[in-house]
Parts: sequence; C-alpha cells; structure tokens
Amino acid sequence: MPDRTTDRTPHAAMPDLAQLQMLAILLQERSLTRTADQLGMSQPTVSRVLARLRQHFGDPLFVRSGQRMQPTARALELAEPLAAVLAGVRQLQAGPAVFDPATSTRSFRLHMVEGGTVHVLPRILRETGRLAPGVGIRAIQSDPHALPQQLEQGKVDLALGCFPALVANVHQRPLWLERYATVMRRGHPGAAALDRTSFMDQRHVLVSLADPTHAYAAAERILAAMLPPAAVLCLVPSFTTAAHIVLHTDAVATLPRRLALSLAADLGLEVVDTPVTLPPLQVALYWHERCHRDPGNRWLRGLVRVALGDPSLG
Repeated sequence: MPDRTTDRTPHAAMPDLAQLQMLAILLQERSLTRTADQLGMSQPTVSRVLARLRQHFGDPLFVRSGQRMQPTARALELAEPLAAVLAGVRQLQAGPAVFDPATSTRSFRLHMVEGGTVHVLPRILRETGRLAPGVGIRAIQSDPHALPQQLEQGKVDLALGCFPALVANVHQRPLWLERYATVMRRGHPGAAALDRTSFMDQRHVLVSLADPTHAYAAAERILAAMLPPAAVLCLVPSFTTAAHIVLHTDAVATLPRRLALSLAADLGLEVVDTPVTLPPLQVALYWHERCHRDPGNRWLRGLVRVALGDPSLG
C-alpha cells in the first residue's frame, strides 16, 4: 500500500505575549531601530523575533522600502485582532475592577415592591444625583417567581423587599422590620383614639395584591378574616390606590408603616398605630453571588443604606 504521508513545513511555535507586543510596535513604528529602542533590546534581537513571526504566519509581514518597513497585506490584516488581544491582556493585568460613581454612566436595575418605590426610590435618586450624576437607576416590578433567574442572569442588579424564598446563591442584608399603620383622611373622627373595637367599626379599604406569595398576604388574610363583609368598602390592588381612596372617603386603610408615613406626608393623611396584631415584614436587600464583589454593585448597596439614613445597616 503506498505511503500517503506528505512532508509539511511546521509552523514556528505560537508567538508569546512579548513577540505580539513587538509586532504591534513594529506596525506602529515601521522601523526595526525604533522598535528596538522602545523595547530596550538590540536590533538583531528584533530581527530574530520578526523571523520567527514570519515563519509562524507564513508571510514576510514587512518589506523594506527605503528607510521604512512597509507592512504586507497580511500584517495589516493582523493589526485589528492583535490590538484586541493586547487590550484584553492589559485588562487582565489591570487588577481588581474599580467603580468611580462620579464619572460612571452605568445603569442599574432595581426590583422594588411598591413600598420601595414610594419610600426608598426618591431617596436613592437624590443620593445618586448628588454623588453619581451619570449613573442611571431603573426601578422594575416583575414576576416574583422569575426574580431568582433575573438576579442570576444579571437582569436585576439589586432587589429590595421581602423575598424569603430567595436563598440559592443570593446574598441578603436586612434593612428593617416593617410593621403596619392605619391611614385616614385628616380630621377623621377615628384618628383621636383608634382601639380594636373602633377599628372594627370603620369602613376599610383592603389591599389585595395579585401575588398570593407576597409577604403581605399573611396580613391581608388576617384582615379579611376578622372584618365583616359590610366593613369592607372595597378591594384595591395597591397600597397607593388605597391611600388615595381614604383621602376622599371616611374609610381607613392599613399599610406597611414606612409606606404609610410617606404617603401620609404627600397626601396630608393621618397615621395611627394599627390596633390589631399583624405579622411584620423583614425588608432586605438581595443580590446574586455573581455580582457580590462587583465594585458597582457594592457601591449601590452602600448607597441604599446611606439613603435610608443608616450606613451601618446590615
């Protein structure tokens, strides 16, 4: 059987980083002498490296034209990928990533429940405008069941709320334990002394959220069970809507306390302690392991705590 093996001239070994850097300088200077000066080596050394590069790429790479070395078409073809490789190496050599809020134009996505958008978001935006005017903040409310995946995929940078099911590869920082307060229009007769009996006698606007797994659902079930149907003026899908309804009626609404205080300040409502026991909410920050050490995410987490008036939280 005839021998089908053919002789092939082996290419030189893959160029190392120093050789690629020399090629990049040679493309820029187009002179063996100036390239050698920049690299602090002799011209014969540069010539030997160029010979190895020519063997590897199977092309002269440079031809002499007068006092200059003119690149071949193949050398010019290599210029762009060579620059990309060296830029990537510089990035790898740069050490830990840095984040400068004063100059950054990065955009962050925050998953926030309603209380967060009313009570926390304005504070975050105020601090961002002061410290990081180029940074963008986008508040989103998406399906809570999709939140773990969104955090993992980087579609959400930080979540604020009460999400006890977020455990896999997710970090959390407790912010506060949220209790409840009852709001009513200013001058409402129940504002003076709202006890359990008078609370039961009021007409109520109940909040019924679309997500039955929301941590507020436990409080919603307790209120719905203890109040007779005649005491319920209406059901609404959000706390903000409930606050606007009590502003224009004699009804009352029971809301998370910090949200109640924010809405009362904006709408001129009365706020009193809710005279029935409801399970509190543990509000926290949540972020995925993938961005735990990211300087930008770390800055954002600190900014939220500062915006809430307590940088030592968590």
